Amino acid sequence: MSEEGTVRTAVTAPLPGFGPVAPQERIETLDILRGWALFGILLVNMTDDLPWNYLLSRQWTGSAERVAYHLIEVFAQEKFYTLFSFLFGLGFAIQMGRAESRGASFVPLYSRRLLSLYLFALVQILLVDGNQLQIYALLGFLLLLFHRLAIRTLLITAFVCLLIFPARQAVTSIREQRRADPQVGQQMVRERADQLTEDRNWEKQDFRIHSQGSFAEIAAWHAPQIVRPHLSFPWVVSWGMLGQEFPLLLLGFCAGRRRFFENLPPHLLLIRKVMWWGLGLGLVGCSIGHIFWQFSDPAWPSLTRPLAVLLWAIGAPALCFFYASGIVLLTQREPWKRCLAPLAAVGRLALSNYVLHWLVAMFVFYSYGLGLFGKFGRLPGLAFVLVIFPLQVLWSRWWLRRFRFGPVEWLWRTLTYGKLQPMRLAAKA
Repeated sequence: MSEEGTVRTAVTAPLPGFGPVAPQERIETLDILRGWALFGILLVNMTDDLPWNYLLSRQWTGSAERVAYHLIEVFAQEKFYTLFSFLFGLGFAIQMGRAESRGASFVPLYSRRLLSLYLFALVQILLVDGNQLQIYALLGFLLLLFHRLAIRTLLITAFVCLLIFPARQAVTSIREQRRADPQVGQQMVRERADQLTEDRNWEKQDFRIHSQGSFAEIAAWHAPQIVRPHLSFPWVVSWGMLGQEFPLLLLGFCAGRRRFFENLPPHLLLIRKVMWWGLGLGLVGCSIGHIFWQFSDPAWPSLTRPLAVLLWAIGAPALCFFYASGIVLLTQREPWKRCLAPLAAVGRLALSNYVLHWLVAMFVFYSYGLGLFGKFGRLPGLAFVLVIFPLQVLWSRWWLRRFRFGPVEWLWRTLTYGKLQPMRLAAKA
């Protein structure tokens, strides 16, 4: 190569550390876990978690529906967003390590990435009234404040965060004991009745808008959700976010800092222990916690409700780690790895597939689509998931044979790096 050609290459080459991860740099096990998490998120959203869940609990009360409800609560609710939170923190650590190994400044680049994600979150809120992307974006900025701390400090912080919900519930239960005073008890009953009336009126309005309103009316109904959470100061450290998602982000960040998934064989014994402990603690914590919450005696709120929240705070992450460690162990066996490999395609297009969940939900449920808002229960929702997700697997594999990124990932990277990213795969020789 000539000297002029050498100079031109040096000038036009990307800065070190800046640029999307190449396919050969990806860790397939993590992509499989992302694909599994997306399946669980779709399952929970379509059967229990979308804005019409109050309709499910009141209109669909048959025995099969109740069984489906309890199974989804114990085995799926808060298990898959929890897993995705862990993977989000893990990805944060991997990207930080790669940027620093190339001598690049990590914080400005990742801040642009989080700002771009926040823009997608605002679109999500307008379309389907969900805020999970908003939570990840805001907690990502919070994680930037912790990224230089020692792993021991991060683990202690995660443990303290996991205790937030039980502590809050204990305080609430102590306040509930005021009902022993007849005058205070009567006042609290009146306040609860007024709140219940207000909630029912809101639900009627919500149902009318989603089942009959136009696209503009539904977006206008969702729009206040963009502003309202920020009126509480500071929303980014709200108890819900700190007690659920943030400790898992910290644990994932610790695993990434230790390069856990980049060198699995030495850790297989630990992973096996995590799997069995996760199964035991998860089943006990989630099942008993769910029973306590569903059938607690209102006369003893100071005992049952805090116990339920404490057991759930232990059981939900434990069952999440059971799922994750079980899949990691299966990927170490070649036959199982081939069976699970299609999930990796879904995981590589995680954001695109998540957005596809919104679009499908809008088309199926809202009035400007099929208008099925509140018209079928959990069992049809489960059947719907078992049809939609295999189609997502097929689409993801088809797409990745032709393109480098998913459509939404391409836009995300373009906004992050400030220039158009190459989309099509280079033709093979």
